Amino acid sequence: MKAFIHRYRLTWFWGYFSLLTYELLLKNPWVILGEKIASDPPLDTSSVPASALLHTSSFSVLGFLFCYAFNHQTAAKKVRYSLWLVAYCGVTEILQFCVPNRWPSGEDILFNVVGLIAGTFIFYQPWRLPAESQDEIQLGVTP
Repeated sequence: MKAFIHRYRLTWFWGYFSLLTYELLLKNPWVILGEKIASDPPLDTSSVPASALLHTSSFSVLGFLFCYAFNHQTAAKKVRYSLWLVAYCGVTEILQFCVPNRWPSGEDILFNVVGLIAGTFIFYQPWRLPAESQDEIQLGVTP
């Protein structure tokens, strides 16, 4: 199972990236979970705490998958790709100008970036891994 997950790490990243982009640009993002939930959402996303929770958690998954997919790249490429992801955080918010019932928010951009950082931090979690596992992660080697 580990080999399957590792072999398709780029597919996991780009699949989630696509799904997240689609969801961020929908008129009513709750429609992904069904019409019943879309008509009566379980969470008022116009409140700051709910928006923070949704954006931070969604982008932390993206940050984690990014680290897993591109861990084998050089440091310079990782930095360049990371800057593209930070730009993506802003672009998706700006594109919400074009979507009815959606509006861009500077707070959401901040929550997106915090989520990316949290996902990266969760992926590397140096305080929990034995030394040999850290080497495997840094080299992109599967056990």
